[in-house]
Amino acid sequence: MAVALEKQQLERIAQFVKKRIGVALSQEKLQRMSRRILNLMQELGFEDFHSFYHAIRFKKDEKVIQALLNAVTVNETYFWREHEQFTLLTQTILPRLILSQKRIRILVAPSSSGEEVYSIMMAISEEKTLLEQAEFEIIGIDIDSAMIQTARQGVYGKRSIEKLPPSYLQSYFEPYQEGYFRIIPEFREAATFLTANIFDPDLPHKLGTFDIIFSRNMLIYFDMNDKRRCFDIFAKLLKIGGYLFLGHADANGIDKTLFKPLGLGSPIYRLQKAL
Repeated sequence: MAVALEKQQLERIAQFVKKRIGVALSQEKLQRMSRRILNLMQELGFEDFHSFYHAIRFKKDEKVIQALLNAVTVNETYFWREHEQFTLLTQTILPRLILSQKRIRILVAPSSSGEEVYSIMMAISEEKTLLEQAEFEIIGIDIDSAMIQTARQGVYGKRSIEKLPPSYLQSYFEPYQEGYFRIIPEFREAATFLTANIFDPDLPHKLGTFDIIFSRNMLIYFDMNDKRRCFDIFAKLLKIGGYLFLGHADANGIDKTLFKPLGLGSPIYRLQKAL
């Protein structure tokens, strides 16, 4: 097997990934991933690029496709990231919602290895009155099936938890192996993690509608056309009046006639109308 993939081969991988999940992979990033993709091909028993590409492009082998997507997607996250939004969630947004309903559904897309889902659960748990007044369902989705499995297991190292308040580590984790901690069983049992593609046209039918969507630092990997497609999907997944939490670099291109900014000093939007 070759020691590196050719430029044309990397471009074909990039085109496939872009069409499949909307993520634009730069040449620089592809070059860094060349060895990872070659290792994957060897692990799966492919002797050359031609047979590997044939499996994903023409045979549509979902096992091979999922392994490729797992290899090329970025999963950089940690607990309590941009925690100011969790404060706005529990102090401002949820109290508004609870005035009119007692069951609240929250979607995290992408959920990566679960830190954001569990951070939301911690933030809500710290506000005892919220738990007394409403029932919460939190679902995390990600294209990377390996990350979904990690999220379900709920085991994390020191790097993931270094931003957490010490009291949270004591309250919501239990010691695991040396240097690792595991989310308490109550949280693992309450959270739902699913492997899913945000561009799946049936996603709104499969998941239903939500009151709140967190999608932070995913849209930065999409071109403008795919960002608009994603915002349209969010509009279908959200209830009218529902809230969209974005990362600070994600909001470029958002339709402000569809999503109204709340003006809270953070990229949080409210859905104005149905598509």
